[in-house]
Amino acid sequence: MEALVGKKCVVIVGGGVAGSLLAKNLQNFADVHLIDAKEYFEIAWAGMRCIVEPSFAERSVIKHSEYAPNATIICSAAVGVTENEVTTEDGHRTAYDYLVIATGHNDTTPATKQEKLSNYQSEQEKIKAANSILIVGGGPSGVELAGEITTDFPGKKVTLVHRGSRLLEFIGEKAGKKALDWLTAKNVEVILGQSVDLNSCTDGSWLLSNIRGRVCRS
Repeated sequence: MEALVGKKCVVIVGGGVAGSLLAKNLQNFADVHLIDAKEYFEIAWAGMRCIVEPSFAERSVIKHSEYAPNATIICSAAVGVTENEVTTEDGHRTAYDYLVIATGHNDTTPATKQEKLSNYQSEQEKIKAANSILIVGGGPSGVELAGEITTDFPGKKVTLVHRGSRLLEFIGEKAGKKALDWLTAKNVEVILGQSVDLNSCTDGSWLLSNIRGRVCRS
């Protein structure tokens, strides 16, 4: 890639996959300013692993300054954009030659890496302290979390409740069947065809709203 003439100023709003990768690749060819409300890039698809093994998060939560040392990192949310500059929540104003909007979806997340790691540690402590764990939803996240917990904490009673007739419904039936067989082989109780009344929680217990659900056990 040839350097941009005169080191043009490129402002990137958003430090997710797209924004972070662009900042990393352009930092030696342009005057890059990365604007993000948090100081780090997170490998989001590693989140479930981080919950059960917080030390894993040390490798999946990376400060922007670590992978883009030649870029200017502005840790504040962008609140205004004109044809010439971007204004952030803390009052910082950055002029640009090129602007990239890579904000993705809106999500509430800790601003610092240390806060994010502490959150993962707290979640693991809750899992370690629990005698039984209920996971609501048999999509990719629910299935992955159930698998991670039962792998690292095989003595925990894990129950997965899903309102659909099979796990991973948007994928092929073979994948859902394989996930079901694996989970039940690991002693995860899978309850299909039921939904959980989230307003019924009393003293740590939950009421299932559809008693006609199918229970799958090993």
